[in-house]
Amino acid sequence: MTKKSVIKKILKYWFRRHGKGEGLEQKIGYVFREPSLLAHALIHRSWLSGKNLPYWENNERLEFLGDSVLNMLVTEYLYKTYPESSEGELSKRKSAIVSGHALAQTSLAWDLGSFVRIAKGEARMGGRLKESILSDAFEAVLGAVFLDGGIEEARKLLVRFHFPRIEEILSGPEFVNYKSQLLEYMQGLALPVPEYRILSETGPEHLKVFEMEVYLQGVACGRGKGNSKKKAEQEAARQALQYLAKEQEKKSESESLNV
Repeated sequence: MTKKSVIKKILKYWFRRHGKGEGLEQKIGYVFREPSLLAHALIHRSWLSGKNLPYWENNERLEFLGDSVLNMLVTEYLYKTYPESSEGELSKRKSAIVSGHALAQTSLAWDLGSFVRIAKGEARMGGRLKESILSDAFEAVLGAVFLDGGIEEARKLLVRFHFPRIEEILSGPEFVNYKSQLLEYMQGLALPVPEYRILSETGPEHLKVFEMEVYLQGVACGRGKGNSKKKAEQEAARQALQYLAKEQEKKSESESLNV
């Protein structure tokens, strides 16, 4: 018996003994013919750290495969759904749809973090909610489904869970660059560029929450929170654009009354 087949048997046993994969199968609506593939997809590298398991693999190879499957199926979906879009527009959409943030958000529908095998220390540091761990596990599961059931089953998984979120993803800050829009607006009126100031930085190092405020000509016009300064700035810029739109609306109403 080869070392690979021994590991396969151990993974199958672990799958049955702990019920980790079975619960996930119910959530994703797919039952594996080869349960060890799913068990393998749920092993984060931190879980193997310090263990004398030289022939075990983490889920990174499955993640690599799943990433390619994801990109191909998303590209196919965009090509068929947006026939009038240019290559550049399709590429921009695809970047948002396959982003780690988008995948991590979709994985929440599966409660994927509770199924991933990670080190206790990583878990204590909030690893089960880390976007990088969730998005990598999502791709690994997709790769496992592809190996077990083929491209059609992988496509069905995305059709059920990820593709219905595309409009939401494309209207979110990962796709819409509110900072650029706000900058262009101010420059178009020959006004000073927006100034972003950090208001607070809270939470432990691995789960930081930033609060930013944006000032237009010295006036605070938008405030945002996020798990990175960039995301907090994007939200602040979005609120500032809403503020400017309302001010413009008020101005238009006032001018029409004075006519």
